[in-house]
Amino acid sequence: MGSLLPALGAFTTMSLLNNFFVSGIITLTERTSFFYHLRFNLRHLLVQILSLGVLGILMAVVYAQSPWNLALVLIPLGLVHLSLRNYMRLREEAKKAFEKMADLLAKRDTYTYEHSKDVAELAVKIARKLKLPLDQVEKIRSAAMIHDIGKIAIPDSILQKPGPLSEEEWKVMKLHPVIGADLIKDLEIYADVADIVRYEHERWNGSGYPRGLQGDEIPLGARIVAAADIYNALTTDRPYRPAYSPREAQRIIKEMRGVELDPRVADALLAVLEEEQTEAEAGEKAKAKAKEKSPTSRSDSAAAAPEPSSPPSAPAQSRSQSQSKPQAPAHRSTDE
Repeated sequence: MGSLLPALGAFTTMSLLNNFFVSGIITLTERTSFFYHLRFNLRHLLVQILSLGVLGILMAVVYAQSPWNLALVLIPLGLVHLSLRNYMRLREEAKKAFEKMADLLAKRDTYTYEHSKDVAELAVKIARKLKLPLDQVEKIRSAAMIHDIGKIAIPDSILQKPGPLSEEEWKVMKLHPVIGADLIKDLEIYADVADIVRYEHERWNGSGYPRGLQGDEIPLGARIVAAADIYNALTTDRPYRPAYSPREAQRIIKEMRGVELDPRVADALLAVLEEEQTEAEAGEKAKAKAKEKSPTSRSDSAAAAPEPSSPPSAPAQSRSQSQSKPQAPAHRSTDE
């Protein structure tokens, strides 16, 4: 037993250093959290790591008796290596399978595919604004990318209908988050995000579906994806209504704050949108300033002779004043 203690100590030290170095390299190259990768390795690869330790100790014992006996250890060592490789391959194949399903859905409904990517980007920004741990941010990103995967089971007559849904059609549409969650719940790569997909259409005041959860009963990830989903839906042209302007959509989000949306999540969303608009305005000002300072633009403006113009005519009524604001038909604004 005493001779095994140094071997156990050496294995423990080697495993920790190896995981620290690998996690550190990934952190530096991908600019991600060090502890996220460390926890992932210890959580998902612990059996393989321990197996390698046992085999390492066995190799030391066998080598002390006869170096030729090491050949006997190569078989279980190869099996551990094969197990680890197959595990990573299955995870990758599962991910590719759902990406192909998303591609299939895109052929039926291009909006849903593009919408999911945009929702994922915005949901990640909200999660970061709330200062959530990186592993939770990654779960939210994964869930947002496939949050509408259940629509693959919804008939085209409902999914692509240009007008409001009937009550019967709406009942069918409400099934898609449950279908999506059931599709992914048994897959290890998506098991942790199944509830986000299932409850993304729940609302803070209990008016959502499928279970009518309210407040903190709704998983935080689902509340975040819901806010991103609603804003993206509002600012996107749909067959049954034109898109709202960003300012109008933000006004609607403020009205939904504390009613349909988690107030803290809504505040984070509005903060993200305000920051993006401020950055965009600053970028436009910088471009305009750079253009004014450009020698080419100055010479062009100096060379241009002023043209005589006729007296301005009376301004016509603005089209935006003569047209009414877009109204979202029932059941088709934010809850798909």
